[in-house]
Amino acid sequence: MGVIEKVNEKTAQPADLKRIPKKVLDKEAFMQLFITQLQYQDPMKPMENHEMALQLAAFNQVDQLFHLNEKLEKLVDLYKTNEYTLLANMVGKEVKIEGNTLRIENGNFLGASFELSEPANTVNITIRDNRGRVIKTMTLHNLPQGTHPLNWDGKDELGYPLPDGNYKVSITTGSGESLKSITPMVVAKVTGALLGDKPSLKINDADIISLNQIKEVIGR
Repeated sequence: MGVIEKVNEKTAQPADLKRIPKKVLDKEAFMQLFITQLQYQDPMKPMENHEMALQLAAFNQVDQLFHLNEKLEKLVDLYKTNEYTLLANMVGKEVKIEGNTLRIENGNFLGASFELSEPANTVNITIRDNRGRVIKTMTLHNLPQGTHPLNWDGKDELGYPLPDGNYKVSITTGSGESLKSITPMVVAKVTGALLGDKPSLKINDADIISLNQIKEVIGR
């Protein structure tokens, strides 16, 4: 049960009602200051015409800045609305991103590819399940420079189809000191959208990415 504390009325102190001064003048405060200045000026020394002109010019600039800020706020709100709409429309689509997560959907491997900056005598591909167990290895030979598809049928070493879900892949070339890791381009499924100060997408029911990480949206 929650604990309810009773406040002693004799010892309770009144709330601090100190006035907190504004650090920045808003439009109404600036106008009030200007009017007050006119009311309390010395009638024997009225404000010169050029001083009045400067005051009015300053007020006009402040007024324009307030209107500009209001328009900028509306533009920001519009941008956020459009971004939220875009994110919501991305849910359910497939996208290409750089990563090491392979996805099987409805028994089919969504796809992936990797790029070689130079020819490779051997390319070793290792695929693991979510427990880190090796379920498939492939060794490719004599590949030229360029982009190559990762031809995987979504089956394990014994040829059995694997269940839907995520699998980790590592791709390496060379050996010993010349061993080099390659991050592939994988096809991922957008499974959610996260809104807020930093809108982002959830892919494969696991990872969170930003829009600028997407290399391509697949129209299917």
